[in-house]
Amino acid sequence: MTTIDEGVGGPVKLGQIDLNLLVVLDALLREKNVTRAAESLHLSQPATSTALARLRRVLDDELLHKNGRYLELTPRAESLIEPVREVLATIEQTIARPPTFDPTTDSRRFSVIGSDYVAATLLRPLIARLIGLAAGLQVDATPVGLRYLEALHRDEVDLAILPDRIVDPALIPGCSRIPVIRERFVGVVWRDHPHAGDRLTADLLSRSPYLGYVTQGHRSLVEEELDAAGCARRVAATSSSMVTMAFLLAGTDLVAVLPERLATRVAEAAQIRLLEPEMPLRPLRESAYWHARRNRDPGHVWLRQQLFEVARMEFPPAAAATG
Repeated sequence: MTTIDEGVGGPVKLGQIDLNLLVVLDALLREKNVTRAAESLHLSQPATSTALARLRRVLDDELLHKNGRYLELTPRAESLIEPVREVLATIEQTIARPPTFDPTTDSRRFSVIGSDYVAATLLRPLIARLIGLAAGLQVDATPVGLRYLEALHRDEVDLAILPDRIVDPALIPGCSRIPVIRERFVGVVWRDHPHAGDRLTADLLSRSPYLGYVTQGHRSLVEEELDAAGCARRVAATSSSMVTMAFLLAGTDLVAVLPERLATRVAEAAQIRLLEPEMPLRPLRESAYWHARRNRDPGHVWLRQQLFEVARMEFPPAAAATG
C-alpha cells in the first residue's frame, strides 16, 4: 500500500483516504464539533462519528479532544487546516467543476453571505432573476457571522456581500471584489410621529428616543457620521436587524436612520415615513467578495454577471465596474 511519511504520527496510508473522507475532515477542522460538521455536510451524526474514527486510525492522531465541555483541535489537526482546504478547493475548481456552464440545464448550488439589508434589497431581486433564468439553481443565503473573513479566505462561500468599511483587503489577499451597492441614509419614524416634520434634524435626534443598529457588538457605520456632525442621541433601544428596526417604529416616538431603499421598500407595511437628513451622511457602500480561485469558474462568472445586472438596476450609482 502506498504511504507517505508526514513526520508526525507516522506514515499516512493514502489508499485509505478518499475524497469523501477529506470532505468530512475539512468540516471537522472547520467546525470543531461533530454535530455541526454533520449538519454542514447533511450527514447523520453517527456517520460523521464513524468517519472521524476512521480518520483517527489513518492519521494516527486524535484530531479532536475534549477540553471541558468543548472539543479542541490537536496540533496535528491545526497543521492540516490549510492543506486540506487547499486540496479540496483545487479539486473543486479544476477537476470536479465542469468546464462550461449552461444555466438552462445545469444544476448548481450557490452560497451567499449578506446582512438582512442585503437580502431584502439585493438578494431578493437576484433570486427572482435566477428563478426566471434557471430552474436547476439554488441560492443559500446566510447572515454575516463571526467567521465571514475565514469563510472567504478558506474559499467556503461563493459570495460575501459586505460593507466596504468593515473589510480590510489585507486580511483576504486572495480574494476579488466588485462594488454592488451605493446607498444613502435617511431618517425614519412612525408615520404618525407626533413631533417629526419632514427632515431629520439634530434637534429631533436630541429630543427623541433613538433606535440604534448594533451588530456583533459594534455600532452602525452611520453612527460615526452622526457623531461627527455633533448629533446627540438618547439610545432607547437597539436591534441587530435593519429590517426589524423598520417594524419597531410604529406606535412610538423612536427615530432611526436606515438605508433609503430598504426604508422605501418596507414603508407601507412598517407604517413609517422617511425624513430627509439635514446633516451630511456618507453613503453606505458594499461590495461582493469571492476567492480568486473562482475567477474563471464558468458558473461563478455567470452568477457574478447576474448579480451585477441586478445591482445596476437596483443601485444605479454602484454599477461602475464589472466582475
